[in-house]
This record gives sequence, C-alpha cells and structure tokens, in this order.
Amino acid sequence: MTRTLIHAGGPLNARVYRVEDADGARWIEKDFAASPWLVRNTVGRFLVWRECWILRRLEKTGIVPGGVRKLSSVCLREDFCEGITLRDARNAPPPRDDGDPDPRHLAPKSFFEALDAGVKACHAARFVHLDLHNYRNVMVAPGWKPVLLDWQSALPTFWMPRFLRRALEHIDRAGVYKFWNKFRPGELSQNQLRRLDRSRFIRKHFWFPRLHKVSK
Repeated sequence: MTRTLIHAGGPLNARVYRVEDADGARWIEKDFAASPWLVRNTVGRFLVWRECWILRRLEKTGIVPGGVRKLSSVCLREDFCEGITLRDARNAPPPRDDGDPDPRHLAPKSFFEALDAGVKACHAARFVHLDLHNYRNVMVAPGWKPVLLDWQSALPTFWMPRFLRRALEHIDRAGVYKFWNKFRPGELSQNQLRRLDRSRFIRKHFWFPRLHKVSK
C-alpha cells in the first residue's frame, strides 16, 4: 500500500493523503495524526467527526464524495474522485489552433446546471458549504459530473432563522454563478449577475476580510 501526501495543510488542518492498495483501489485520507498534541486531541477530533457527519447526511445528494468513514478519532477516509478541479481547468493551456481544443475548456452548460442543482439539494438538506468560491473545491469528474470537496467550513442551517439561512445559501449559489460566468460567459441572466456582484462585495468587505482573499 502506498500513501502519498497531496496537501500538507497548516497547524489547524489535516494532512491529506492519496492511498492506493495492492489491488489498485484508491481513496483519500484526511489525518490529524501529525498535528500538535493539543490540536490533534481537540480541533482534530472535532473536525473529523463533524465532516464525517456532514458528508453522511449529504450522501444522497450525489454531489459529495462517497465511502466516508472514520479510520480513527483523528483520521477520515473518503472515496478517491477521478477528474480535475476547476482550478486545474481554469489554468489549462488555451485551445490549440489546430481545431482540437483542450477538452477542459469545453465544460458544458449541463455541468453548471448539475452543480447548481447539487448545491440546492445540499441546501434542502439544511447545510451550506461556505467555501464555494474556491476553484479547488469543485471537482470535474468523468462525464462532467460535479463533486464538492472540503466541507470543513460547512454549517448546518436547520437551527437558523430563515433570513440568515437564505443569506448563507445565497453566498453558495453566487459561487456557482462565478464559475459559470468564468467558463461560459454570457449565459447568466441579469438577475444572476446582480447576485454575483452583490455577493462579491459582501465577501470582499465583510467575509473574514483579514483572512480570506476574494478571487474573481
């Protein structure tokens, strides 16, 4: 079995490994075992339990990684997702001049419609992601299937008053519009574009302004 580090993280984040066994099966492990003792036995335990709970609650939406379970109190396992992130697609080389463009530039409208529908399903299950403006958190799986990664910032909303829940859901949906407008400009309605601009303003000035860099 091989265990390859793919993200070192910081002192409050898990290390992320891609694991492959002798039969070729692959999965992802998020592990706080190498974190400082205090982090490992407080934040680490809580975040592993929390993310496992959230992903199991959202499994039926079809837009989150499957096979989620705890390997230990500080280590979470989930299925490996084939494909690339929207960040990789965004940074792909431009289409070639020979008429055979890089397929990563051809994200169909159906991909963003499925992404929007999946985010709505998560909201209907009373969870918000809250980091959907990050290109690394959206995976393009085979068949142009969207998969949402990294639910560490997510919140349950079933206890929230309606106005607050709607505001947080709006931030998630604006992330979908941002990706949609980046890859397929000209398809969003004026109402969707206004929502995107409003969300960008809120995130820039009020959404953890000292800690979070807002990308366009």
